[in-house]
Amino acid sequence: MAQIGRDTLNSMTIINTGAYKPVITDANKMNTSPIVIDSTKKIAVKGYTIYSKKVSTGYETQPIEAAQMIGEPLVKLYNGLVKLGMGNYKTPYGEAWYNNLRSKEISYGFRVKHLSSSSTLKNYGYAGYSDNEISLYGKKFLKEHTLSGNFDYARNVVHFYGYDTDLFKIKDADLTLQRFNYFGANTELMSHFNRLERYNHDVKLSFYTISDYYKTSENNLKANGFVQKKINKELLKVNGSVDFYNFKTATDTVNNTIVSINPNFIASGERYHASIGITASADIFVKSKFYFYPNVELSYNIFEDIIIPYAGATGGIQKNSFKSLTDNNPFLVSQLNLLNSNHKYELFGGLKGTLSSSVAYNARVSYSSISNMAMYVTDSVDLLKNRFDVIYDDAQVLDVRGEISFQESEKLRIHLKGEYFSYKMNTELRAWYKPQLEFTLSANYNLKDKIVAKVDLCYLGNQYAKMVTIDNVNGYKVQAKELSSVFDANVGLEYRYTKKLGFFLNVNNIANFRYYRFNNYPTQRFTFMGGLSYSF
Repeated sequence: MAQIGRDTLNSMTIINTGAYKPVITDANKMNTSPIVIDSTKKIAVKGYTIYSKKVSTGYETQPIEAAQMIGEPLVKLYNGLVKLGMGNYKTPYGEAWYNNLRSKEISYGFRVKHLSSSSTLKNYGYAGYSDNEISLYGKKFLKEHTLSGNFDYARNVVHFYGYDTDLFKIKDADLTLQRFNYFGANTELMSHFNRLERYNHDVKLSFYTISDYYKTSENNLKANGFVQKKINKELLKVNGSVDFYNFKTATDTVNNTIVSINPNFIASGERYHASIGITASADIFVKSKFYFYPNVELSYNIFEDIIIPYAGATGGIQKNSFKSLTDNNPFLVSQLNLLNSNHKYELFGGLKGTLSSSVAYNARVSYSSISNMAMYVTDSVDLLKNRFDVIYDDAQVLDVRGEISFQESEKLRIHLKGEYFSYKMNTELRAWYKPQLEFTLSANYNLKDKIVAKVDLCYLGNQYAKMVTIDNVNGYKVQAKELSSVFDANVGLEYRYTKKLGFFLNVNNIANFRYYRFNNYPTQRFTFMGGLSYSF
């Protein structure tokens, strides 16, 4: 008989006698899958409500002061400046300015000047002159505009000294006197709109009257300006002007009006700039004439402002008035024949750019066609042959110009300019009193605002004066008298002893040349002037 212990699988003893057949009962497989019972109970989420309520913090904001750039203190300004000097050839000089100080609302001041000389040049007549000027000016700064204006008076005296004293003995200087009295007034209104979509504008109105010793007078009234507006990415700018003058002599009166309008489309990109327009002008003189001129300029920045080629075409009417002509040559006769010069076209092109932060250059070539170009000739009717008249001729003009400038902050500035002209005249033998070559060099040097030096060098090439002589065959003969080239060197030196007191010395025509700007009109030789300046 079997004895089964607790560990029935590991130990079993079977003792069998007889015919007994042991059988092991079949095992039954359990088909039930294991189940994991989660002991965590899920709690149902109930709805909830938030009751908002404003909590008063009691915080008050404080204004923040505007940021300011800290830099050098403003330079002290003075209301007035007076300069007094004296030079050889009995040349007294005086000039004074008075202006208000810094203001965001208004700017005003006045200026007076006197410069005269009472010299007589060897072999020529009395060459004394005097210049007296008074100017009042001011600006009013409005919210989006600037209103400015000025009043000017000038009294300029010269003498017709260009005659041979061996042939003519004139003791009374008033017999060669010429005196100009000028009064002018100007006003301007300019807008400063920040948005280009608005109509920015600049309107000017000016008037002057000038008269001379021989009762010749001229009155001029001119209105000009522009209006511009941005359209898409381009700018439309329209310039316009109306210029009227009345010229009156002892025997005649002339009126002339020039009306011009010039619309332009201006477009700019990252490298290019283009201005395309046309000018329409009316010259209302004895007969009304109408003209149309191109007004086109294109430029392209090839490389970082170093090389900028440009080209264009333009033209217009140049007014030749009694004032503009006598400003250039005060030895003219009073009864002038006035005609306006018509610049039919001017074609130009060139290169400009900056070689560094201090050096800039510009080289330009132009070719123009001019009708009625004004020139000066000796008045053949005058007995002393010491006055000039104006004649006109058509010309083709080639102009080659080059200039370069250098500036190192406010310490040193140098500017060099050279120009070559070639004239092809229609009738006249030469372009009278128009030099072929012109060179100028200007340099300013400022040493710590204590010593200021200035140098001006000027060269004018040979010129030609028209000479008319009697010819037994043709009645008269025209010859071109060559006037030698002109070289002039001027030096100015200023020493600022204090911020208020300074001293100056100006030296002109250092080479002591006697040169002729006009036939029989030599300039003064070596001249100097010394004086002082005082600010208050």
